[in-house]
Amino acid sequence: MKLPQNPTEVGHWLPHRAPMLLIDRVTEMAGNTLCAERFFPAHEVFFQGHFPAPDHTILPGVIVLEALAQAAALHTALSKQVAAKDAMYRFSKVSHVTWPAAVSPNSTVALRVEKLKEKLGFIQFNASARVGKTVVCEASFTAKVVLQNAR
Repeated sequence: MKLPQNPTEVGHWLPHRAPMLLIDRVTEMAGNTLCAERFFPAHEVFFQGHFPAPDHTILPGVIVLEALAQAAALHTALSKQVAAKDAMYRFSKVSHVTWPAAVSPNSTVALRVEKLKEKLGFIQFNASARVGKTVVCEASFTAKVVLQNAR
C-alpha cells in the first residue's frame, strides 16, 4: 500500500482540513503501528498569542494530542481502506496524557501510534510524539469510528 506523503494525500483518508489537518506525511506503517510527521512553522496559527514573549512561544499541548488522534484515525482509515468521506473519528476517552517537554516553532514532530485493541467500533491506542529524541507528549486514548452510513 502506498502511504500518504503530503497533506493532499492524507486528506483523502482524514476528514480534517487546514488549519486542523495535523499530519504532513506517513513515514511508516506496520501491523498495529503508524508513524507520521508534522512540521510546525513559526507562522502557524497555533503559535499566535500562545506565550508570544521572545523565546517563550510554544505549541499548545492539545494540538500535539490532536495530531496523535489524527495519526490513530489515519491508521484506522488505512487499515480498513475507509476514505474520509465515509467515516468520522471521535475521542471517547483519554485515560492518560503527559507533556514532558514543549514544542517550539519550526519543529518537526514525529508521531507514533499503536493500536492495542478494538471492540464494537471503539479502538484503544497508545501514542507518543517526539521532537528529535525528546518526548513531547505521551497518551493513551480510545476513539470511536463512526461510519457515515451508520449515523
